[in-house]
Amino acid sequence: MKRVNSLKESLCALCRVLSASGSYWDPETFRKSKFNRPEATAEFWRLLYSLLRQIFPGRNDPSPWTHEEITTADCVRYVKCFLQIQGYGRLEFYRLPDDGEEGSREILLAFSWLLHKVKILEILLEKKRVKVGDHITVCLCPHGVSIQKLKDIFPSPKQGVDVRYIQWMSGKLRFCWRTLQAAHLEECAVLYKIHSYTQGCHIDKAAGHLSVKETELVRRHKSCEKLLQALESETSYLEAYVEWKHVESVYWQWMDTVLESACEDECGSSTLTKNTIYVSSSSHPEYTPTDIKELSKCLHHTQDQLHRLAALSNSSLPEQMKELEKEFSEKELKKIKQEVIKKTEPFIPAGVDATDLHGSYRLVLKEHKLQKSVNKDCSINDVHVTEVTKCLQSAIREMEVEYYHLQDRCRKRLDDMAEELDGVICIPPAKG
Repeated sequence: MKRVNSLKESLCALCRVLSASGSYWDPETFRKSKFNRPEATAEFWRLLYSLLRQIFPGRNDPSPWTHEEITTADCVRYVKCFLQIQGYGRLEFYRLPDDGEEGSREILLAFSWLLHKVKILEILLEKKRVKVGDHITVCLCPHGVSIQKLKDIFPSPKQGVDVRYIQWMSGKLRFCWRTLQAAHLEECAVLYKIHSYTQGCHIDKAAGHLSVKETELVRRHKSCEKLLQALESETSYLEAYVEWKHVESVYWQWMDTVLESACEDECGSSTLTKNTIYVSSSSHPEYTPTDIKELSKCLHHTQDQLHRLAALSNSSLPEQMKELEKEFSEKELKKIKQEVIKKTEPFIPAGVDATDLHGSYRLVLKEHKLQKSVNKDCSINDVHVTEVTKCLQSAIREMEVEYYHLQDRCRKRLDDMAEELDGVICIPPAKG
């Protein structure tokens, strides 16, 4: 009886956190999905679709999602595509029909995978967090995809494209980019005025000035009620999340029973076992138990060899240090350390490394340097805009070099194509 009550508390807390997405989640939907009830399938598809669209909105989402704007088949296809991109490899889930009439247990398994792997609850709470300060999204993570590899991802069409259309699209893109840049510059100018004029008005010593929203609250007192309501709703979601973390283990124990029941149904219809429930979406060879035993033996053997090599290297390090200490006296070693520290001091940043920036950061105007700094979650470590600008400028230079290289290749290719045309004169466009 205690386990039933704790399971009910766990599902209720989970539904309370998920209600931050704007849709109503019922614990009864999870219970029906365990027994693969068809009446819970369509509702589960729609709930999962609305949750994913709230957490990972598309590039063109002008209006929020409603039940009348999209069919169940579209919800099913969207959720399947999203899970395939994330790496979910259970084939039974992708074999579900698009009409949304069956497979509620498979949807529950996929939802639990998202809960554990993608951390959808944490992302949802981060999206719904009330931000009073002036935040900016920064991402300086290195990306492995190069411009030269885009032709493999997006193959060129077989039909020819008019060059004038490409030139028109290029000009339109350049105009939009300049408009966006001008809007950002205007926003920065307004932020600087607000931050500089309100210096010393904030209680927080880390900031010392008011943000745009705080300035709006000072001017219009009626907007404080909306802010209080948003903070109260955020507090309720955080309390539900804390409650969920206390009883989360009960949910995963219950999911073990759901997985076992799914395996029993699969074994009744086919020869699948619990060991083959998660398969990769790509075509990998199937391994027998004897192959797995041999692979585990090889793995243990390599681990032993690595441990031996690590022990040998650790034992040889002190001996090497002793030999170096014999060669140099203590005074010489101190001088060398001091010189190394002096030479490396200008290259060591005061706070977080600018290349590690990722996420939402708060803009703060420093009094002693009179320049904006990026400060994440009011922490002590901060990174000045000059450091971020240097990293961005280096990235821009690399992209320009790659762009000019591709431009030269395109020119050479066009010259080769023009030589094959007999009796045709190619006149380049005028430079404006």
